[in-house]
Amino acid sequence: MNACLSDIPSVLDRLVRAHDATTVVRDAAELEFHALDVYGEGAPLAAVLRPADVASLARCVRELADAGVPLVARGGGLSYTDAYLATRPQSVLVDTSRLDRIVEINAGDRYVVVEAGVNWAALDASLMPHGLRTPYWGPLSGLRATVGGALSQGSVFLGSGLHGSVGDSVLGIDVVTVSGEVLRTGSAAAGNSAPFLRYFGPDLTGLFVGDAGCLGIKARASLRLLPRPAAVDYLSFQYDGAAAMLTAMAEVSRQGLASECFGFDPVLAQMRMKRASLASDAKTLGQVVRKAGLVEGLKLVAAGRDFLDPAKFSAHVAIEGDSEPAVAARLAAARRALGAGGGREIDNSIPKVLRSQPFTPPNNMLGPAGERWVPVHGIVPHSRAQTAHAAVEALFARERETLRAHRVEVSYLFATVAQQGTLIEPVFYWPDAHTAYHKRMVEAEHLRRCGEQDPDPAARALVARLKVESAALLRAHGATHFQLGKFYAYREGRDPAALALFDAVKAHLDPRGLMNPGALR
Repeated sequence: MNACLSDIPSVLDRLVRAHDATTVVRDAAELEFHALDVYGEGAPLAAVLRPADVASLARCVRELADAGVPLVARGGGLSYTDAYLATRPQSVLVDTSRLDRIVEINAGDRYVVVEAGVNWAALDASLMPHGLRTPYWGPLSGLRATVGGALSQGSVFLGSGLHGSVGDSVLGIDVVTVSGEVLRTGSAAAGNSAPFLRYFGPDLTGLFVGDAGCLGIKARASLRLLPRPAAVDYLSFQYDGAAAMLTAMAEVSRQGLASECFGFDPVLAQMRMKRASLASDAKTLGQVVRKAGLVEGLKLVAAGRDFLDPAKFSAHVAIEGDSEPAVAARLAAARRALGAGGGREIDNSIPKVLRSQPFTPPNNMLGPAGERWVPVHGIVPHSRAQTAHAAVEALFARERETLRAHRVEVSYLFATVAQQGTLIEPVFYWPDAHTAYHKRMVEAEHLRRCGEQDPDPAARALVARLKVESAALLRAHGATHFQLGKFYAYREGRDPAALALFDAVKAHLDPRGLMNPGALR
């Protein structure tokens, strides 16, 4: 039975006495902020818990759960699918940001152990002096996005063209269950073994990858390591339409040529060019010079910002290798694949700039004129990408007049995932007021520069409806999803035997349903 709402303050008072007000936060402004994500708002919170170490996390979880308090874990806080938004009033949100230690870098055995609150930028910086990197090395939001959050929600981008998602790089996870136990997976669960392999019997690690935090709270993780590439080069191509671009990207993916292979439709390309100043930005130029040298910096200046045709689709790749000849061979193969079907090579400033500063502040959650932003996505086999994209485009074509009337813009990001899949991500921009979340997460200078628009409930409602309809269309074309949170349907149409097993695991680990209620619906 859950605690009476009147009992929860006394439970929190005991935790404050056992810890401090830094660990148990009840400030009204903090509670308001932590009840928001990029897109939505959850039920009011009773407190935010910020444990300083794993032992403290386990003790607090056990005491709160014994009192029947619902718990929701939060990593970097960049969800737009209600992932950590509470569905029950007086829930406690567990903020893992203080669990930020790099526990072990084992260069000889090629693994790293980190606490779950370590962000991807910090992890990459810690590995750089060792000449190492994780295979999947983070989302573009990696200045804030954490390892634990990525493992709970699923994540792709940097390194995903070759190495897939975050789940393909993890070896083992330490999870705090609702009972306060620390459950260990992977080879480290054997007791006398290091966390160097994922498998020793059944793969229990996979149970906690993409679980949206509903099976437990991630405390630590071990990830594979590989040498950093000795050489990197880039290509960009433009296309008259999406079909030719998707065909070319799929071929690059099938051949395993690119560490990242991503594409923009004309709308998103122009949004990004408005928001990013590229060569005119001294900081960006300095990063390119530092990473790639003065010659590449001068090329960036020469290219300026007018190399993208505003009416065309564009594909961009980063190609890595252990030597310059190896990269040159892959580059030649990628150039052939990207050029087939009418692709035209253009300046490679976009992938070059992205790699020069892969982790940037989360300013892209607002459009160039302060518009609100939210994406929806699906990952389909390469063979279904064109038909899935066409189906979503047909939906937006039917809504064209309504979209125009409410000043809602729709754009697309595309990316390949390993050798099997294409990610299709419609992105919505609409005029609306900013929330307390935007005002804290977006840099102050960017907020000042882009400005804020008036509230527009009608535009907001239109986006909410089209999010649901476009996700359903992608799912109808065989799409899977990351970042399930409480938005994407998990149970719908799922194999009954698989669902029964999942439900049995959930019932065993969390019999009262206290861990992130409402997730994986």
